[in-house]
Amino acid sequence: MELLVTLRKKSLLEKIEPIVDGVIIGRLFTSAYNYSLQEIRDIAEYCHDNALKCYIAMDNFISEDDLETLDAYLMFIRELNLDGIYYHDLCVVERAIPYGLLPRLIYDGKTVLCNTLDTAFVLSQGIRSAVISRELTLPEVRHIVEGNPHRVDMQIFGHLRMSYSRRKFLTNYFNEINREYDYLNKETLKLVEEKRDYALPIMEDDQGTMIYTDYIFEMFRELCDLRDNLRAGIIDTLFIEDESLIVQICRDYARLTPENREFIRNNLIYNHPDNYSTGYLYQKTNISKDE
Repeated sequence: MELLVTLRKKSLLEKIEPIVDGVIIGRLFTSAYNYSLQEIRDIAEYCHDNALKCYIAMDNFISEDDLETLDAYLMFIRELNLDGIYYHDLCVVERAIPYGLLPRLIYDGKTVLCNTLDTAFVLSQGIRSAVISRELTLPEVRHIVEGNPHRVDMQIFGHLRMSYSRRKFLTNYFNEINREYDYLNKETLKLVEEKRDYALPIMEDDQGTMIYTDYIFEMFRELCDLRDNLRAGIIDTLFIEDESLIVQICRDYARLTPENREFIRNNLIYNHPDNYSTGYLYQKTNISKDE
């Protein structure tokens, strides 16, 4: 299993380089990455020089007016010889073919892939791998991973995206209260709903609005039983400001064994207390009102 981390701070690169197998970066058609094209070139060059894999994220929707920009971006990615592209919009498949990038594509539908057959169908298009839904139970995860060995990626740490909408929630809110605020691409805002007592991280960019779980997902106990069939596990650093914590998480997952997993998990909770959760691994997502 490749151990990947979303690199949202260039300053982290040298710190995690000896620990992880690769990084995920981004510029266009994605959220929460603010790199310039030159910075992407620099990071890609550093990764190539240090035997570190470098992936690009394109996990937002792409409109008809964006297709020319997409083509230019794919040409740029091919020029850099990046290791893979995490994409969301299905148009990327057709546009990637003329550039010879189809075998480097990794489908990331966020909540879409929930069973073995759907995953196998997506993989049959000739792409490299696919990221399964974050809202699956552990038996469901195991079934999909074992049914598609070495061709499935999954998020193994970080806040989970709950929803993505083209509607501009923050824009509408600040317009309603008649207040000017620089809220675009900020990781500092949280949503508190009227009937809930916890805060959900929320972000808006020029593509829309994303809402995330209040807790940080972790699966230290479970990963040891899955990683032999996983292609990659992704540590997502969005909303995690503490660089020492990110480095520690990378190190912990890199040295994880069945013998030390309880110690690693307990040590994390003790030294970096936060709201950690195994998400939906042990609960159904379709719980009825009566349940």
